[in-house]
Amino acid sequence: MNRANNQVLLPLVTASIFVVSLFQPLSLAENSDHSYPANILVDLENGDVITESSIFSISIQNEESPTYATWELLDTSGTRFYIDFTEDLEIYSESDSWKEWSFGVEVNPATIGHCSCIAKITVQEEDGNTVSLIRTLFISPDSPANYQFPPIIHLITGTESQWSRNTQILQLITMDKYVENPNLSYLITDSTNVKCSNAYIGVPEESIDFIPSANTATDGLFSYEIMIENLSDGWYDLSVFAINPANQQFSYDCISIMVDNSPPVVIIQGQNSVTEGSGYAIFDGSSSFDETWGIQGLTYVWSVVNTDVSTDNDTVILAGLDERTLSVSTEDAGTFEIKLTISDKAGNIATSVNYLEVQNIPPLVKLTIDGEPIENNGQFTLLREGSCIIDASGSTDTQNDADNLRYVWRVNNIPTYEGEVRDFSWPEGVDGDFILTIEVIDDDSESSQISVLVKDGSTESVLPLSIIVLILSVMFFSYSVVNMRKRTNESDIPKWS
Repeated sequence: MNRANNQVLLPLVTASIFVVSLFQPLSLAENSDHSYPANILVDLENGDVITESSIFSISIQNEESPTYATWELLDTSGTRFYIDFTEDLEIYSESDSWKEWSFGVEVNPATIGHCSCIAKITVQEEDGNTVSLIRTLFISPDSPANYQFPPIIHLITGTESQWSRNTQILQLITMDKYVENPNLSYLITDSTNVKCSNAYIGVPEESIDFIPSANTATDGLFSYEIMIENLSDGWYDLSVFAINPANQQFSYDCISIMVDNSPPVVIIQGQNSVTEGSGYAIFDGSSSFDETWGIQGLTYVWSVVNTDVSTDNDTVILAGLDERTLSVSTEDAGTFEIKLTISDKAGNIATSVNYLEVQNIPPLVKLTIDGEPIENNGQFTLLREGSCIIDASGSTDTQNDADNLRYVWRVNNIPTYEGEVRDFSWPEGVDGDFILTIEVIDDDSESSQISVLVKDGSTESVLPLSIIVLILSVMFFSYSVVNMRKRTNESDIPKWS
């Protein structure tokens, strides 16, 4: 479509925008999460041929004024024409929540020269979301019959570096003035320090032909999936060539991709066994790395599961780019599974697992009776009509368990009382000596105990045992002396003469 002396007033040109089909523009929103991106319209059709100076009207519809708005005209050699028209936008119409801005761009073939170009209009919204609209066009300062246009080829990329794993999805815009679709091929080469620095004077023989899938909603937009699972990790230049089979005219575009087919190496450093209540056990994943790409961009996901508990509610998860360490509380005893999963920017995932044994320490039982310490298997004498103070309040445990100890008193192994201290008298139904046991239990059901023999003081001898032993010894000695004297006084056996 030729345009001659298209010096039309801007408002009149803008008025024609509303008849343009919304399916015609190639509008690319770089943030797909944005619900209502800006709408960009331009009175330029894909494949238009521009031979004389022309003015094109751009319309931007949105709720808020764009942060910036630019027009760029580019081909294989790079940018041919660029303008930032942010400050020159004029309000064309507005309603309560929707506004429209307009701007006119002049394209002069005499200044630009021959070009198989794309026009890219880019708008950034207040929240940082970026939307682009792309049109294909052919520019010639003289009659198109006097010049053989090469095909248009343009690779669509995001604003960030292209991370690729196993496959690389190509999104491209291509058009040929003379044939319906040009022949396409691609070539992947190692990148140098200067990315996409190769200058091709012809299509390399080693390039691989491919047939992309067309986007039925947008004219000129195609996609293709390249298998790259056999490539080692590193930087590569991906060049795509468009060839007109009739006249062998070609164009190419190039993007640099970061191939990352290898998962990260996950390393967990930390203790395997700690004592309950000792604070926190620290696990460190900062030694984990990606063999080629280092640690930049790695996402760390930690999970902690008490394997002694069957419910999922006890799972603790921590995730983030900076979560290289994990602190695990040791308040609860048990065996904990410490799992670290790391993903890189290409989506590779690797996992490592450690186990932490939090060992519980049983309580240390201390017993006093009437203020006197009593050891395990000791004895205590109690009168049936008397009483004493039994006290286990001096028992100790780790700090996390000390406030939740249970004190269970047993008489002949029968639970009888509960509590730290009590006034104790002879239990009913017990006729003779008995065993008194104090068991101290923590909140992990670990326990320790002391047992003492309580003797009946009412049946004790008047004389102490030591005196009784002494008397018996004296009596035995006296009996021995008397018996010896009796034998001495007996008659001697008669002697032979």
